[in-house]
Amino acid sequence: MDASFFRCKQLLIVDDCAPVRASIKGMAQQFGFEAIHLARDANEAIAKCYEIPFDFILCDINLGEGKDGYQLFEILKQEQLLSPLCCFIVISAENQRQTVHGIIELQPDDYLLKPFSSTLLEERIVRAIKNRIGLRKVYYALYEKDFALALSECDSVISQDNEHSIAASRIKGELLLKRQCYEEAEQFYQQQMAEKAINWARLGYSVACFYQGRWEDTELQLADLTQFDETKVEALDWLSRLYIKYGRYDAAFNTLQQAVLLSPKNIVRQKTLANLASITNDKAACVRICARLVTEARHSAHDTADNYLSHARSIIDQAYSVNILERAVSLGHAERLVNALPKRFDIKRYQRETALLKTRITAARGDLAEARKMIQEVPLSRDDQVTTDSALDAAKAYFELGDLYASQHYIELMQSLLKEDDMLTETQRIMKNIEQKRHDELKVKIKQINNEATYAYQQGQYTRAVDLFGETFDHMPTNPTLALNILQSMSKGAALNEVSSRYFRAAVKLLSKSELSDDNRNRFAKYLSTVFSLHPELKPRSKQAEN
Repeated sequence: MDASFFRCKQLLIVDDCAPVRASIKGMAQQFGFEAIHLARDANEAIAKCYEIPFDFILCDINLGEGKDGYQLFEILKQEQLLSPLCCFIVISAENQRQTVHGIIELQPDDYLLKPFSSTLLEERIVRAIKNRIGLRKVYYALYEKDFALALSECDSVISQDNEHSIAASRIKGELLLKRQCYEEAEQFYQQQMAEKAINWARLGYSVACFYQGRWEDTELQLADLTQFDETKVEALDWLSRLYIKYGRYDAAFNTLQQAVLLSPKNIVRQKTLANLASITNDKAACVRICARLVTEARHSAHDTADNYLSHARSIIDQAYSVNILERAVSLGHAERLVNALPKRFDIKRYQRETALLKTRITAARGDLAEARKMIQEVPLSRDDQVTTDSALDAAKAYFELGDLYASQHYIELMQSLLKEDDMLTETQRIMKNIEQKRHDELKVKIKQINNEATYAYQQGQYTRAVDLFGETFDHMPTNPTLALNILQSMSKGAALNEVSSRYFRAAVKLLSKSELSDDNRNRFAKYLSTVFSLHPELKPRSKQAEN
């Protein structure tokens, strides 16, 4: 390309070594760049990208302390700070498999290994921009998320049968899968494979077969694709997802673990692996993965309080499976994680999550009475900010303290949040089902007790009815219907004793702060008046003084 082409282009060079930045700048000046900007770290690069729409970014993968090149590229893509024609070229002195596989996943325009010459740098930049220009209408449509237009533009490039047709074909296949056109995608990939045995087409074909339920064909193809560098990580991902469909969770964990080892910077994959460890009941592995996830996400776009919360949750889950001494140490660690959150994050939006974790820690220490008191201060809510992980944790917290009614509330909330079609969501759905199974088993027991209570009431055995309704109320202390049943039995003349008094007060406390229908509100008032007339000593002291 002529030097005049680069003269008006904006170039950003990101490297933590000043002599290297100067060297690359000198090379770029040789073939025409004049508007050259330098950044010594990721934060400085991000700040510059907010100010200037760069045409080219040359970025070292290792930027010293803080964010690395992988994390910088991820953030720039997430924040849409890269224009449709911006070429992002990764530079690295490393040729390790972890680095290479991680970079392949993010799909930069090129990968350049140090040391390199001015001529090689120019060749790579020219190749990258020619590809961007040749597919410019496709990239603009993708940037605007107009996938129908992007497909149309891909077809236009493919029909020209030039050097950009293969890249356009690859994008078209990905778009067909994204739009859930699985039969069309299968046919398209078959055409590509008929012309040439290319691995990306084989992978796309496997994914199309997966979504159409042809799992045996998918498994054989994916297993073969794990042998090739360009498809290895993605093939391992899909193979793991296939094993999840088969219910082979140990195989899914082992397979996904290989992908994590090859590309450890992918935080979503790490979260999925942690979920699989939990599903296979390997609590220790889950704790290790969650701890590693916190470290890997530290400078990434995924650095959130949720990672620390998940780490604390995994420790609490494991605490139930170790001896008393180890449990005390583990719970102390979980408590420190929760208490440290305000130092880095706005804790106000996580008040419910931290309150529930503190409740779970107290319960795991054996102080159930205090834990039940603490959890009563946590409001049931359908806040839009509740995540699937926090909903599951809330379900566990209430279940551990015997409140099935509140726990079921969060299981149903979790179900409403499971909308994505990816492997992380799939594992979350399995974890939700495991929690639901625990509920269902206990509900069968509770139903039997409740039937006995109803029979006792019908037989006029009101004291026994209160005891049995109270037993179910212990498991579902936020269920207004059970509270009304207790008061109704008390109003029929059940004996007053320590147990019935406790259930009466708990029922009144719940109903007083619950949103009741007009009918139930009237029932509450009627039963309360009757019980007070039968047992004046149950009245609050202020009311007794008034009388």
